[in-house]
Amino acid sequence: MVKICFYVLCALFMISCSFQKKSQELDFTQLIPAKPDKRFFQMEGYCVWCNGAVKGEDGKYHLFFSRWPESRGFDAWVTHSEIAHAVSDSLLGPYVFHDIAIPHRGNQYWDGDYAHNPHVLKEGDTYYLYYTGNRGSGYWYHTADTVKPTMNDREWWINRNNQRIGVAVAKSPYGPWKRFDKPLIDISEGRKTTGVPTVSKRPDGKYMMVYKSVTDNGTFKGGGVVHHVALADHPLGPFVDYDKPFVVSSKSDFPIDDHVEWYQDGKYYCIAKDHAGSKENSLTKFGKALILFESEDGLNWQLAENALVHEFHMEFSDGTQMDFERLEMPKVYMEDGKIKALFLAAKPVGVSKSFSIVLPVQ
Repeated sequence: MVKICFYVLCALFMISCSFQKKSQELDFTQLIPAKPDKRFFQMEGYCVWCNGAVKGEDGKYHLFFSRWPESRGFDAWVTHSEIAHAVSDSLLGPYVFHDIAIPHRGNQYWDGDYAHNPHVLKEGDTYYLYYTGNRGSGYWYHTADTVKPTMNDREWWINRNNQRIGVAVAKSPYGPWKRFDKPLIDISEGRKTTGVPTVSKRPDGKYMMVYKSVTDNGTFKGGGVVHHVALADHPLGPFVDYDKPFVVSSKSDFPIDDHVEWYQDGKYYCIAKDHAGSKENSLTKFGKALILFESEDGLNWQLAENALVHEFHMEFSDGTQMDFERLEMPKVYMEDGKIKALFLAAKPVGVSKSFSIVLPVQ
């Protein structure tokens, strides 16, 4: 009888441990409201993209985002983007435009024509604003504000091919921001571009950057897209690549795009856009969607058990619905080690203008 009771207790303990483990697995389909309120940030005359917030010493929330003239069209993100700053008393908004954090400064600089993909890290009394910068030939300086750059233009690709990762530093989210004359992550052998940096602090004190590069295959436009993990002892680097690519797929040479990473409850997580474009080539059964990865060490990654974060369809509390051509550039806002909000860049189907969506995470 004693032996039977012992085995029963052991079985109950194992079931309890299994239940606790299951209950700790993140499931964004449960954490994000099924029908959220419409919390949008948009600007008259501009496309808005790449948005994420940080809390300042003033107790306000500071949104850093990319913007470019709507008259130039959506594809002008690679030719005309600048990084702007908006402020709110509430994490979920509304946010009010305040200033331009990283403006254009002329193509004599590596980042003089374009600043995009902002990602802000506050460490101590310093704010680090990571971003993608580029410069072109100067061609777009002499075109009318209504001329829309597209991927059919060789000059569009000249700007794209000059993308590099940089960082600016300030003691306040209001600036001034100190920029540098050289990129933080330049190209190296086999890489045509670098871009889309996200940086987070690990529990071991190191700083982890995840970024992407375009493979230099000898052609003008380059080849596939590879994501990398790099570590540094300081927010300004130097960042040293881990020798294994971030996420790879035998189905695609561009499996994911537009990502964010963080550490929570003893595990590393990443939200990224499945870039395959079809269910046949995607990493999950959901096809085009935002999906979740996890890692024990931040270096070796796999799909999370609850892989779906959000599909490209949204129903709102006012009864309206939207289907999205693009729903990406995720950013997470965290307090006390937990996600409180998810920021997304959105472009509905059939709409030329893009904007920010803020979703509460429960």
